[in-house]
Amino acid sequence: MTRPSCSITASLLLLLVNISLATETGNATEIEVPQRGAVILPDVPSAKAFVDSTDIAVVGFFVDPELPEFEYFNTLVKNHPEWDYGLTTSQDVLKHYKIRSNAITIFRQADNFRDDLVVDETPELNTAKLYRFLTINELRLVTDYNPMTAIGLIASKVQVHLLFFTHDNVEGHEEIMKELRKVAKELRGQVLFVKIDVDMRSNQKIVGFFRLKRSDLPLISIIDTETKRKRFKESGEITAESVKTFCLDFLSGEDESDNVKTEL
Repeated sequence: MTRPSCSITASLLLLLVNISLATETGNATEIEVPQRGAVILPDVPSAKAFVDSTDIAVVGFFVDPELPEFEYFNTLVKNHPEWDYGLTTSQDVLKHYKIRSNAITIFRQADNFRDDLVVDETPELNTAKLYRFLTINELRLVTDYNPMTAIGLIASKVQVHLLFFTHDNVEGHEEIMKELRKVAKELRGQVLFVKIDVDMRSNQKIVGFFRLKRSDLPLISIIDTETKRKRFKESGEITAESVKTFCLDFLSGEDESDNVKTEL
């Protein structure tokens, strides 16, 4: 299989952006949630378990559920089921997470990241702004690349990114995704895994930039966005074991292994 040939002189992901442009007990309050519902988090153990249970946890922390932002959050939960939501008014939980006023917080496992949207510091907050906040910060174990998630990728402190170039008709696509998620979970905090669908209209210039052909796919590469060091994985079966070895070799600087190209 012919590998694309190109030279990248700037941070890859910066360049890609330019290219693609209930009722609780104790000290909590009785509150109502929408029919789909957020998971009620009455205490610290339940909150910790919820945050650790999913790729992306979105938690509404409410000191005062009588304010309008509580309804904005409920509408978000009802209309955007792509995230897992938790909800708490427990003073113990708020104190544990150092929340002093109403806030919507996103926790993501991919890079052990947390970001708080503090209501008092967000002018003219509404459901649309909450949705944008989550979309920008959405990084899953394997993140679908698009102009919005690219912002979160750039903001992440994890500088090594594995890029999986594919399309939905690639043979064994779902199995490959399962294998990648296994490795991403093991290497979270060390490597971000990014899926780039070459059939997405917004990604067409990226495909041209890398000089990719459909016959090249599926294709995996890895880059350190700080040092600009990068490699393509050689052809062969994409398994959790082979990808993990590829990543660990790259992280350790062992770039001359049999399954790694020396240059793009």
